[in-house]
Amino acid sequence: MTTQAVNGSGTQGAAGGAPERWREREDEDSLFRQLRLTVRQGLEVDGDTPAGTWEALTQVGAWEFALPIEKEGLDLGQAVLAMVCEEAGNAMQPVPLADTLLALDVLAALGPLAPEGTDDLLDRVRAGELRLAVPGRLPDPRGAVPPGIAWKPDGDGAGVVLTGTGGPFAAGVGPDALLVLASGPDGPCVALVDLPAAGVSVRPLRDHGGGAVAGAVFDEARIPAGAVLLRGLAAEQALARVGLRAAVHQASLLAGITAAALTAVVSRIRGRQQFGQALVKHQGPRLRVAGLLARLDAVRWAVGDAARDLDEGRLTPGEAAGLIALTAETTLDVTRDAVHLHGASGLVRDGLVAGCYRRAAWEALRCGRPAQLWDTAAHTP
Repeated sequence: MTTQAVNGSGTQGAAGGAPERWREREDEDSLFRQLRLTVRQGLEVDGDTPAGTWEALTQVGAWEFALPIEKEGLDLGQAVLAMVCEEAGNAMQPVPLADTLLALDVLAALGPLAPEGTDDLLDRVRAGELRLAVPGRLPDPRGAVPPGIAWKPDGDGAGVVLTGTGGPFAAGVGPDALLVLASGPDGPCVALVDLPAAGVSVRPLRDHGGGAVAGAVFDEARIPAGAVLLRGLAAEQALARVGLRAAVHQASLLAGITAAALTAVVSRIRGRQQFGQALVKHQGPRLRVAGLLARLDAVRWAVGDAARDLDEGRLTPGEAAGLIALTAETTLDVTRDAVHLHGASGLVRDGLVAGCYRRAAWEALRCGRPAQLWDTAAHTP
């Protein structure tokens, strides 16, 4: 990582230059670094709105990055996907990126279980025409389905009936379909529900400054057999695999949100005056920010190492649970301190720091509560 330490007069570099980002790693090779730069520039140029961010991700080929070669993808690996999630998190636009990656992972791995039209669905995602959201929490690193939505068989057919609520999830771009994870009498169930659908309503939740967010309500929604992707043992096996990836993707997204908050903090303490001099010249704030940057560094290294372990089949559910717990706690702590370091302006609803803080409040819990995840990490191999 490029060293950018806080010194007596601020951070290294000209005070009037572009804000530093503490997000480069020395072990990234030149091709990876160029790919990161391409994604970052695409988001900076076109990602000033959620729709623009979605279009930018599509233009750089983010969906091809995730798909295997046999599905006409590039299969660039989890380290690249983690980088994309981090850059999207830093852009602070509420798009269902981790949700769509999870859905692509499930759809691409169905094999002989894939319903008719799956290839068309993947083509639509590649073209940016199918936004997929997961209502509620993502599966935990062991693949366990979160509570909230239940399923039961629909009479004698192969369809299911869904009941319950799921949320929150990013809704800066309205989802075209929901990938529903439900629990039931025969284990978990995974269904792809096109919107609009009878008995399914997507309800906007109050935006407290972190961007558009929504929840989904299922009122005895009858889902036909063709929309039920997996259930029972097959669903358990698939979710155990994608749960590990979801943890790495969500941890990367949170690292990006943390980086956005810290970039704003450094800019703020340089310009804010206290007792006749810049706040950055006071030892207390300077050391505090340095500590926050060190925590972000630790998280980024942990995420990068976990992504590589995932590519090589070495990442365990216990390690993934510890990763997302560490990242969630760090994001919550750093964004809270960022609000404090901003003073009263940190509470402005439309401000970046307030947005990071409020979005982190629910994004950090999407794979489970940190206390539960630490317990999982301690008791799971």
